[in-house]
Amino acid sequence: MHALVILALFNSLFFGLFGVNWEDIDSRITEEFPQVELLSTDSLLNQMQERLSPMLIDVREIEEYKISHLQTAVNVKTAEEIAQLITDKSTPIVVYCSVGYRSAGVAAGLQGMGYENVLSLQHSIFEWANKNYPMIDDQGDTDKVHPFNRAWGALVASRFHQYP
Repeated sequence: MHALVILALFNSLFFGLFGVNWEDIDSRITEEFPQVELLSTDSLLNQMQERLSPMLIDVREIEEYKISHLQTAVNVKTAEEIAQLITDKSTPIVVYCSVGYRSAGVAAGLQGMGYENVLSLQHSIFEWANKNYPMIDDQGDTDKVHPFNRAWGALVASRFHQYP
């Protein structure tokens, strides 16, 4: 599991240095985490509106989470921490991050631990923000999102950028 976290951190640095687009992100996720199923932002919004929302896990750093997150999301960064929080391995879980790369790694880790109903939110909170879907911070509604780094930040409209 630690190898997955190290790999995700390395690739975050790599992507941050060389720039990305959605096709690059999607290809990388498909190559590295082929077993992980993706959920579209539209599908998750529909589930939330119908009150069928799964357990939402935000795996970003706390600084990112504090700027904005999805309503009801819990900030937990690793599969091991999630396993301590959610012991029923049949619980529907959706994991998200900035673009879907870190969350795919955590979803793969959960699947490796026997979790049966884990999805990664495709394009994660950046696409969610770009579509003006609802996000919150500790003060209430917000439209801001932490852009993670310069390269990944190009994938979310600059009007939504906010740093701590």
